[in-house]
This record gives sequence, structure tokens and C-alpha cells, in this order.
Amino acid sequence: MSSNVTLRRCVSCRQLHDRCKLLRVIRLPSGQGLVLDQGMGRSAYLCPKRCCLEDARKRRRLQRALRVPVADSVYDALAQRLEPEAEKPLRQDEDSPSHAE
Repeated sequence: MSSNVTLRRCVSCRQLHDRCKLLRVIRLPSGQGLVLDQGMGRSAYLCPKRCCLEDARKRRRLQRALRVPVADSVYDALAQRLEPEAEKPLRQDEDSPSHAE
């Protein structure tokens, strides 16, 4: 038996992901506003990655998917919910001063 995983597509990178792992932006049924995460209405999903958010903003992907203008405040709220970028480990060069000659 397969598990019931609801898949949704990121409007930016077009990858399929489990719905609970994506950020959701909802256009209210009245068309008078946008909300994040919960509610009824037309929805668009976005990966919680900075590159997807920047691409969606640059190429106006949320506006197209939701069919309404998206304010900068919505992008700012989404940016606060992004996954923290993984810190890259520092690479130690062979010529570092800690090596004895």
C-alpha cells in the first residue's frame, strides 16, 4: 500500500514536494488579499529556499499563479520563513600557518 502523500509543485523550480514541506500563499476568495499557510482560496506553493524565492520574485511567478499583484511585504514575510542556509565548512589549506616546517 502506498502512503497518502499530497504532492504540490513549487511555482519557481517546478519540482514536486510533499505539501507540508512547502510555503503556501493563498489568495482569499474575495480576491482582496493574500495570506500565508492556511485558508481557503487559490494557492501557490514555494520551496523554502532563497533561490526559489528570489526567482519567483524576479520572474513574477506568484503573481501569475495567484492572478493578483503580490506586495513586497508578502515576499518579506516569506523570506523570514526560509530554511537557514547550511554553513559551509571552512577548508583548511595545506599551506596554513599551523603546519610545522
